[in-house]
Amino acid sequence: MSTVALPAWKKLLQSSLQENIAKSGTSATYASIATVRKDNTPAVRTVVMRGFVAEHHTEETGWASDLLLVITDKTSDKVEEIRNNPHTEINWYMNGTMEQFRIGGTVDVIEKEFDQSKLDHLNSSIAASSSANDAKSQKSLALQSFCKQQQTQQALNWQAERLRQFIQFGSTMRANMVHSKQVNQLDINEIDPVSGWFHNDQIQGLLEEAYDNFVLLVLKVTSVRHWSPSTGTKSML
Repeated sequence: MSTVALPAWKKLLQSSLQENIAKSGTSATYASIATVRKDNTPAVRTVVMRGFVAEHHTEETGWASDLLLVITDKTSDKVEEIRNNPHTEINWYMNGTMEQFRIGGTVDVIEKEFDQSKLDHLNSSIAASSSANDAKSQKSLALQSFCKQQQTQQALNWQAERLRQFIQFGSTMRANMVHSKQVNQLDINEIDPVSGWFHNDQIQGLLEEAYDNFVLLVLKVTSVRHWSPSTGTKSML
């Protein structure tokens, strides 16, 4: 089974993130992402970095990548800005250690109606890493869904990854992606045992609406600069 070599910048980023979460909590996952408006002026906002595509920090998915992930709503201005110009830079400041990563690259928008074939250029950044938890292990609903969708496909199934991210997103965050009415929570308590699709009869329509608005922003990294008080600025990619 093929593996993804761990780039030096990813290893350092993961180590720094772990240290900063221990020092300052989940605020260490906040970063600023820059896009370009139609009039060529810059737009910057804070986002929550969701780690790396096809990975999870508490359970083995069987996949690894060096693609960074942000989740957003399809109505967000940045979605249209990225469609017009996919180039971006992220400034990820780690408050606990006072270091920062400036990460450049291009972004793919993965929403409800997406063409899997147009994501082939990302395949070199993703590979099977090891077997996912065996059948005797307790898997989260998100991972169960992912495994059902992925099955034996050789390349990453982006529908499977989008479903996995949606299911593990959290009920309050899912509720924020419903625009037709005010809801506080959207719980997913089970998935279809065959398809892996999320299921809740009482709120299925609202869940589907939230999923329609649910977008993955996938960053293919092309440059990394790291700064720390002790070392100054270093280019890592």
